[in-house]
Amino acid sequence: MYRTSKDTQERKDAKRQLILDTAAKVFAVKGYHSTAVKDIVDAAAVSVGSFYFYFKSKENLFTELYLNIAKRFQTNAISVLDVENFSLIKNFTRVMMANLWLYEQNRDISKIMLLEAAAINPEFQKIRAASMKESAQTMAVWFERFKLHHQVNIPDERVAALIYEGSFYYLINDWLETDAPVPLTDYGYAFCVYNLQALKIAFEEESVKQYIDDVLEELEEAHHK
Repeated sequence: MYRTSKDTQERKDAKRQLILDTAAKVFAVKGYHSTAVKDIVDAAAVSVGSFYFYFKSKENLFTELYLNIAKRFQTNAISVLDVENFSLIKNFTRVMMANLWLYEQNRDISKIMLLEAAAINPEFQKIRAASMKESAQTMAVWFERFKLHHQVNIPDERVAALIYEGSFYYLINDWLETDAPVPLTDYGYAFCVYNLQALKIAFEEESVKQYIDDVLEELEEAHHK
């Protein structure tokens, strides 16, 4: 049967994503350095030739996997936003919790990405740094919006965004390095309150707790569909 170019492209995209998804699972179990291309192709049930059709090397695949996961975080955060109907505080809390929840769901591969990444090639380091910089720029826009709505008192939104990003990744790294961690989302309330207080935003504790409960319930429901 003749396949259109669209059909062919969709088939290629599906196989490429299969390799990425399989690699994430293999890396999570074996670690980056102990994983070989053969481990990935065997687990994905594809040929070595297929692997190299889509990726130049294991290092290249790892970089693509990082970008793929970063995109998932962005999509996940956008899914919990409702700028038209929710307050800035509610949206801010929901986004923070959505990011913590996704790290919790992907702890093993996140550990590879954030803790083993220091030993990966310089090109990956540049891409990771650019991704974190983009995230900080996004938060700076948020803080600027807070200032426009007179809900926050910060002298420099860029500095505030960098401090936020630093505290966020320090929390994640500390959790990943813990042998018997509690659920990451258990730290959510303290993390949200810390940031709201740092930004001098007035809030009600019960409201923040409710925002957290609601968004976690929504994420879990969507995850199990």
